[in-house]
Amino acid sequence: MNGNQDPLKDWLVATWRDLFGDSNQRGEEAKQSHISRFTPLSPIIVVAAGIAVYSPRIMASAAGNAAVVDALAKLHSYRALLVVVAVTFIAVDVLRYRTHTWSQVLESVVRQGSGHLPKKITVGFPPGWRVIRRATVKMQRGAVIRPKQFEELSRAIEAAFPGNDTWEVKVRHEAQHDRIVISRETITPDTRSDRQKVLQSALDDTSIFKDPKVTVSVRDQDGVETGYRISFEKSMNAGAKGFQMKVEEALTSLAGQHESGRNWTTDWYPDKGYLNMRLVAPMPSRVDHPLELVDENLRHLPYATGVADRTMYWDISTSSNKPHCLIVGPTGGGKTSVIRTLLTEAARRGIPFVGVDPKMIELDGLEGYPGCGAVIYDALRAAMFVRALHSEMMARNAYIHDMKIEGSQLPLMIAVLDEFFILSGKWQRLMKTGDDETRALLKELDPLGAWADLAVLARSAGIRLLLGVQRPDAGLFGGASGNARDNFGTRISLGNLSQDGALMMWGDSTVGREVDTSVKGRGIALGDDGNPVDAQMWWTPNVDRHPNKWGQLSAEDKAIINGLAPSEAPGFTCYANELAEFIASERALAKHARKNGRAREPVVIGTGEEDSSAAAPAPAAEFVAESKPELPVDDDFADVIPASAVKAGMTVLIDDEGGELVPVTVDSVDVERNAKGDVTATVLIVGTGRVKTRITFDGTGVVVLPEADLEGASV
Repeated sequence: MNGNQDPLKDWLVATWRDLFGDSNQRGEEAKQSHISRFTPLSPIIVVAAGIAVYSPRIMASAAGNAAVVDALAKLHSYRALLVVVAVTFIAVDVLRYRTHTWSQVLESVVRQGSGHLPKKITVGFPPGWRVIRRATVKMQRGAVIRPKQFEELSRAIEAAFPGNDTWEVKVRHEAQHDRIVISRETITPDTRSDRQKVLQSALDDTSIFKDPKVTVSVRDQDGVETGYRISFEKSMNAGAKGFQMKVEEALTSLAGQHESGRNWTTDWYPDKGYLNMRLVAPMPSRVDHPLELVDENLRHLPYATGVADRTMYWDISTSSNKPHCLIVGPTGGGKTSVIRTLLTEAARRGIPFVGVDPKMIELDGLEGYPGCGAVIYDALRAAMFVRALHSEMMARNAYIHDMKIEGSQLPLMIAVLDEFFILSGKWQRLMKTGDDETRALLKELDPLGAWADLAVLARSAGIRLLLGVQRPDAGLFGGASGNARDNFGTRISLGNLSQDGALMMWGDSTVGREVDTSVKGRGIALGDDGNPVDAQMWWTPNVDRHPNKWGQLSAEDKAIINGLAPSEAPGFTCYANELAEFIASERALAKHARKNGRAREPVVIGTGEEDSSAAAPAPAAEFVAESKPELPVDDDFADVIPASAVKAGMTVLIDDEGGELVPVTVDSVDVERNAKGDVTATVLIVGTGRVKTRITFDGTGVVVLPEADLEGASV
């Protein structure tokens, strides 16, 4: 036996066995396969064509048989046709054989990959020479192919029929029809940009959306992509603001800085199953108060520029669902500038205002400004003002009722209370440390209760409230106010909020917690669509024209002040004598103060042995004693917070037995709430070691901090 292999012989043997085989092989395959044996069609016609071509030679050998000679002669006349038919049949058999081979390969791969013997395999004709064109594998009814099995099966089929640069084989499982479909598809050149590819790949690799698809929605005139649409299946998550903010942050990071320098933002349409990514101009680091009226509606008070060059405004019209404004911001965060912007915009639109400034430094520049009725600094006078404003509200409502008119027909006015918690703290301290007359007056005035009523009822009377605080708090107006806080629909936050503060302000614990505090005036504002957006507050300088202030301003700031000043000062229309008399008396007190002075000259103490008489202080002004003898001189508070906002370990100032504020460390805090969640009482345990003191506050109780809150501590 020769040990050398003959490749030609081996191929012929293998082909013969594949085509015809033996009876034992056919029987074995019948048990393991549903594919019938290949039967060629061409041999008979090939033999006939061969006889037709060589019939002259055959006729010479069969010359004695006339019938055979006639038949061969006739067959010879069709030799060309028979050759063509033979070649055609050979080609068909070759393709049929290729189909048969692909069927065997598919059956073997499917059987090994799924564990099921296919019921029928149909290969499209022509099948393709190197790679199959299309095939359908019919499975037994109810055959289960698990996802992992199908993934492995797909890889095996794709490996058996490798693609190239122009096409590839795709496999899909149609379980409802119990079949597997294999198709050859032309590869479409990927013309997507790198940014689109990154977005699509990132979304495909996560479970944020189901079946996401990124398409280009906008291109600029140079063909640069400036907008994308991301489609997805509708889901509950897509409608949640917190989810949207996290997705926007991730998409913005993936998209990267655009060539134009503009920033990415997103517009969500969860009900339609898509979102749009688009470019907007970057947020400016400073916006000066524009001198022209940017909004023709005189009941819209603009104050900031939001993302996408949106103008943020406070709608003070009667039809507004955001009648009152709340501004939250730590010391130095730009809160005062926002208040000045709103009030100067109100004055140039003919709307007067009255302010309360317990720190005596925030609103003093507005005293005497056109449209300013008065600025109140004293805590007791502020309590009188709040009660007079409450009387004005009641008188206006009575006028509306008697005259049968609409509230929109009454002139508007704005009441400003800056540093509300400090003012509230001073009221409560006066109730403890003031004389009997002061305590009785405060009890009668009940300024906190009057303020809570104003927050709920002032809208219909044409009175708008502007409140400034260093931090938001759930007990801002006390438990008796009901939903008073909800009436402050226009909200502005400056600086970074705590988690609880963000939840109180925006209803989302993630909003307003990552503001760029390096940019003064940067914050979050409520848009006209009800959604909070990043905003750059307008810069309005101090409008005080006192030489000491005016001389420090730049020419640009002076131009802003001069351009904002209204040509005619708005006048007050008072429907209650209490408010008219209070404003008149407050103006008289302010005039007296400007005439006589109210501040002592500073005392300079040297280090040498100068004449002691040189260091004697100048005579003190007697304004306080002369003009307001009934008012106690109150301490200035750095900051005040609700007692319910105190945390264990904090240092606060508490009145001792002599009425002096002394620092103590809070050991523990116990906050009591009613069924609605409102604070009803707060108990502070203070002291160190074994000596502990229990201090109880009611729902509106506040405590004094030893220094101003600069970071917007937790609520």
